[in-house]
Amino acid sequence: MVERCSVCEQSLSHSREVEQDGVEYKSCPKCSADAGVHVFYKTIDFGYRDMGDGRHIVQSWCPACRSGEKPFIPPAFKCC
Repeated sequence: MVERCSVCEQSLSHSREVEQDGVEYKSCPKCSADAGVHVFYKTIDFGYRDMGDGRHIVQSWCPACRSGEKPFIPPAFKCC
């Protein structure tokens, strides 16, 4: 069963991307699933992955979730 955000009802297993006041934000699927609501961080905080072909893509999970640690960057906001 797909976990859904308790606010917007969208899947928590996929990142959401939003822009507010010219700043790009992205939700972390792991943080979001743990909280039951989309948890957003600045997109730049996720880091980028070098695909080896000249492309650099945004990491899926936040740095803390990728390392197995507790989040050390405070979320910018949660889904509302």
